[in-house]
Amino acid sequence: MKKLSLSMALIMLLVGILSACGGSNSSEAPKNKENQGAAENEKGEEEDKPITLKLAIWGSESHVQMYNDIAAEYKKIKPNITVDVVIVPWADYQQKLSIMVASKTAPDIAWVAERMVPQFMEAGHIIDISKIAEDSAYQMDDFITSTLASFQKDGKLYGIPFSTPPLVTFYNKTLFEKHGLKTPMELYEAGNWNYEELAKAAKTISNPNEGVYGVQFMQASSGWMDNYVQALWAAGTDVLSEDGTEFAMNTPGAAKAFDYLKELLDSRAHTSLGEQLTFETGKLGMKLENVTRVSAYNANATDFDWDIAPLPDGEQPVPTPLGLAGYSIFKGSKHEEEAMEFLKYISSGDSAMRVAEFFVPQRKSVLYSDQYLNQAPHPSAETLKIAAYDRMEDGQFRPGHPNWVRIDEQVVIYLDNFFTGSMTAAEALEEMQKKIQPLLK
Repeated sequence: MKKLSLSMALIMLLVGILSACGGSNSSEAPKNKENQGAAENEKGEEEDKPITLKLAIWGSESHVQMYNDIAAEYKKIKPNITVDVVIVPWADYQQKLSIMVASKTAPDIAWVAERMVPQFMEAGHIIDISKIAEDSAYQMDDFITSTLASFQKDGKLYGIPFSTPPLVTFYNKTLFEKHGLKTPMELYEAGNWNYEELAKAAKTISNPNEGVYGVQFMQASSGWMDNYVQALWAAGTDVLSEDGTEFAMNTPGAAKAFDYLKELLDSRAHTSLGEQLTFETGKLGMKLENVTRVSAYNANATDFDWDIAPLPDGEQPVPTPLGLAGYSIFKGSKHEEEAMEFLKYISSGDSAMRVAEFFVPQRKSVLYSDQYLNQAPHPSAETLKIAAYDRMEDGQFRPGHPNWVRIDEQVVIYLDNFFTGSMTAAEALEEMQKKIQPLLK
């Protein structure tokens, strides 16, 4: 009996100890749950805190409306995010954004163009967004590789392109047929589309007495880089060395390319510089422009038949010049993570397709979709691919430099001297080198 009572006593004592331990744990558990709940509430409140992102563009009211519509869709996913789209005039855009960074009022995200990127990167105005590639759902491999080049430096990525238009040859089929000429596309298909054939066709078509001209590369000397750089590449030269430290244009090839243009001007096969003749008038045989002009010409060039072709080749194959506009996140943003998420949203999926209503897309899935290729009635999808889109993978951006504005000023000054006959091409290029080389150091 005593043994049983002792055993029962020991059991009761052990149960008491365990109950005490259990009681201690149970009293701590609510406390931990309270702490956890408070932390989760705090995190939730942080995530729900209203945030306004500022997106700066140089575009039109139509572009603003597009981004407002995209932002409204995004708000359904992220109710606390509001996007304020602001227009900064193109003429002041680069300078104003630099001032805004200095005054800590910069936008979170902004459009940037190819000429701005080197300066903004050099000055530290835009931030490294390389981690965007870590998101497998973002599908970085969907981008055309060449279109990312301007945003890459030292293994880092400073922006995402949304518009990468290639340069093409627009031509007036009606004028070519009138003169019994093979069109640029027919010459291309026969392997004979080059600058020599372009000059022949331009001189045949041109009739200044009737206000008709064979070709227009540019309307003023200031347009030399936009629509004539490919002729320099065709002549085997470039504006700057690959690392941007040397002026590379003082070569016989560049002199030959400028002499070619001046001969077209002097023969009046090219419109006079300063003359505002446009392609939709039907009085230009050819005009070299970004393929984005297709939509405008579908709307306005309706009194004659026209089409597009690739750029002509020179003494060597010519990479197609690409334009660039992209999104960058600016230094000083108080909402870098939120800006990154919105950048991903506007540059992928349905948003990327919507942006492609205005711009040549950077994603292959959008560029080669039936929806994009067939959005305009003309040219055909096949022609668009041959003349423009299939050439983007091997495309090349026009040169840029942090000191580009001053470099461009000097080129224009001496081009004007050359075009007016006060200097030869070789003399003008020599003077350019004297003025520009110090700007590259």
